[in-house]
Amino acid sequence: MKLKSIILTLVLAFFSTTVINAQNCKYDHDKTDEFSGKIERRIFEKYNFFFKFAFYRLGSDFRLESYVNIPGDQAFLIPEGSRLNLKLGDGSIMELTSIKNATPQSFVASNQIYSGFAMTYPITKEQLKQISGVGIKFIRTYLKDDSYYDMDIKKKKIIKLKEHASCILAD
Repeated sequence: MKLKSIILTLVLAFFSTTVINAQNCKYDHDKTDEFSGKIERRIFEKYNFFFKFAFYRLGSDFRLESYVNIPGDQAFLIPEGSRLNLKLGDGSIMELTSIKNATPQSFVASNQIYSGFAMTYPITKEQLKQISGVGIKFIRTYLKDDSYYDMDIKKKKIIKLKEHASCILAD
């Protein structure tokens, strides 16, 4: 009788953990392609007006997307091959490289002109698993020449990034 209750407790604990993890996955975009059957998902994390970060998945293709807003009407592009450096929670550095040019999209906010850039970086499933385990605590997005935008990630957001990486990996 005691063995049955222990097994029942373990089974319930497993299912409750699965349900809790599933509830953390709030996708900004989540669908399955009708023809290919590939999963398409995106999870955004906004840090401030100037920086937004997203995990993206299409089937087994995974990407990180970095969105940076810069004051002024900028007339440069961030070239394909630009770097994104991630300092992970365990102190290791992960470097990703963009796969296309990022052209500025100018807009007005609070009577100020800004230029927004959207960069896309391929990432492997193994790298996402690493992020889901230790998180990201610092991000450096290279813009042009040697200029870059740094984002120090607060502890609460590190936990969210770990959850988001796990969610984007889920089938």
